[in-house]
Amino acid sequence: MRLLVDGDGLGDDRRLNMLLKALVKWCSSENEDPSSCEQSYQRMLTQLSSIEWSMAKSRQAEAMNIAEQKQYGKVNSKVEEGIIKARAEIEETKQELVEAKLVRKNRMEYDALAKVIQSHPDRDSSTTRLETVREELGQLEEREKQLQEKLETRKKQFHLLVSSIHQMQDLLAEDEEENPQKTGSRSKSPEDSMEVEGIDD
Repeated sequence: MRLLVDGDGLGDDRRLNMLLKALVKWCSSENEDPSSCEQSYQRMLTQLSSIEWSMAKSRQAEAMNIAEQKQYGKVNSKVEEGIIKARAEIEETKQELVEAKLVRKNRMEYDALAKVIQSHPDRDSSTTRLETVREELGQLEEREKQLQEKLETRKKQFHLLVSSIHQMQDLLAEDEEENPQKTGSRSKSPEDSMEVEGIDD
């Protein structure tokens, strides 16, 4: 019961008990003069205002924590989606790399074949075949160039994504480290000072 009433643990339950005792005492006093009765009444109103202020502050902190929790959930979902997308792009890039290696192997074979053709005397068929091989070689070189450019672009995109994920994780870690400090540090309110003066009286 103490934890449910105490709020942030800064004496809210004690304030409620003091207010209850003061109210009982004020209601049971019959021979007390009007000025003293009015003073007790104003003191109870001050204590009640302090309790209401603490309750409102606790509710605002709770709402803020719920909103932050939802925001962190959204960020976590985006990070997971980014990881899944990055893995898919890595698999696609691997396939493209295999294709690029195959293109390079074919180009080397065409180069060897072209050298063999060039070593023989010129003939119409050899010339035609050589031109065909050269055209295919040019197409393969262009294809390899495109694949290499695409591979470099994917690598840059992947590195940028990984860097963004690390930065997001660092921001989340900093928020988690700063949050307890914000909720733990509270300044003394004017109502607390008035409450102490009332107790001394």
